[in-house]
Amino acid sequence: MTSNYNNDLITQIFQSLSIDKKRLPSSGLTTLGIPSFVAEWLLDKIVPGMGVLDNLELDKINSFVQKAFPRKDDQEVIKFKLIQQGESHKLIALLQVRIKLDQNSKQIPEPLANIPVLNFSECEISSDIVERYQMLLRQGVWGKITLRYKNTINGNSKISIIDFDPFQCSEVNLKTYAEHRSQFTTEQWRDLMFCSMGFNPNHPSYNYRAKTWILTRLLPLVESNYHLIELAPKGTGKSFVYENINNKVSVISGGKITPSQLFINGKTKEVGLLGRYDVVVLDEIQSLTFDNPDEIIGPLKTYLANGRYNRSGFADIASDCSLVLLGNIELDEYQRPKDKYNLMAKLPKFFSETAFLDRFAGILPGWEIPKFQRDMIANQIGLKMDFFGEALLSLRKDGSFYQYVQQHTQFDDHTTIRDQQAILKTASGFLKLLYPHLQLTLQDYQRDCLEPARELRQQIRNLLYNLDDEFKQSEKDIYVDIK
Repeated sequence: MTSNYNNDLITQIFQSLSIDKKRLPSSGLTTLGIPSFVAEWLLDKIVPGMGVLDNLELDKINSFVQKAFPRKDDQEVIKFKLIQQGESHKLIALLQVRIKLDQNSKQIPEPLANIPVLNFSECEISSDIVERYQMLLRQGVWGKITLRYKNTINGNSKISIIDFDPFQCSEVNLKTYAEHRSQFTTEQWRDLMFCSMGFNPNHPSYNYRAKTWILTRLLPLVESNYHLIELAPKGTGKSFVYENINNKVSVISGGKITPSQLFINGKTKEVGLLGRYDVVVLDEIQSLTFDNPDEIIGPLKTYLANGRYNRSGFADIASDCSLVLLGNIELDEYQRPKDKYNLMAKLPKFFSETAFLDRFAGILPGWEIPKFQRDMIANQIGLKMDFFGEALLSLRKDGSFYQYVQQHTQFDDHTTIRDQQAILKTASGFLKLLYPHLQLTLQDYQRDCLEPARELRQQIRNLLYNLDDEFKQSEKDIYVDIK
């Protein structure tokens, strides 16, 4: 097991982009619903330092949170201060901007801002702010928002956003990132990735395979249009990293999903989740319900196949969003799936459609990941979550990794095109995670990238083979090798 985690090396190389991961759990910020990528940024600005927060630091951060972070029931209090007392008000929250089109109006539509935590909608915001931070038009951005109540030109009054200071890391230099990687061994870098996700790489329960499968959760971030299923018992932290790494990732947990949510809203013409986010995660899929599954599954199959979707009356929408399905399954006394021949048996029926399953790159065997316990939380120096998330998403744009994979991978004649595409994309993702500097041997590539990619796809192949006789016309086992 790993025992040579080098905190000093990480601090020396990444400097202000690193943080002591003990700081966050001791702050209590995440219990307030503040995602890690925001919370770590705040800690470094307000109480920079090392180790568990002391009482003085806790008082300072708590005082700041009480003043700056609004609760949902603060809505009327803030309105009173803005309207009756004429004060400006500063708060920290997620800010989103939409352009409302009105075909009957001859005026150029103005951008309108939303602050979801307060249910403030259609707030005035200057085009200059939107121009500077165009991500406001997509998923929105966390930051410090300054509000004021003002009269508009046409005599109406509304809440106005007069200033905005974003918190999130906005740009990553991938060349520098790759140079930093070259100063670590592969084992050190793997553990840095693991720690940056929030997990303790020195915990004895995390062997090589468990770490590999946890790192697999990052593949949808580094690869565009990368679609993954994770099946695991409760308590393995399936959604943890997705909820905390970046607000370009959207997590929907259980309940009812509508075509308007996923694709496009027919009434407002607003693009749905798949068109706005880089990664969409459907958690607790065993409890998902659709009014009409065909309205979802049909367009979804098209999207999974070619990255485009439409709804009747609208033009095709292209997106590079990755889709992740997270589901709970039951294990036997040997900690293996109870129904090994049909892993989807306890999930809604439409998830067992083979044409749907075949479009996913792989099934992550979450039953090989140990259940999460308190001492599995990272307590070393890792990368700040906001920088880490942006670095991973930035790697999507680099095609040199896929070129490497194509040049050094060979299949036999029985491997289907979909199997090949899935394995190549997964191997490219592992390459981006573990070897962003592209300095590795073919043996490194086979062990750390190609073999786990084959295993993930083999889970899909096994399922298709067991569910549909049509797939028994091909070999069950996938053959792939380096060349």
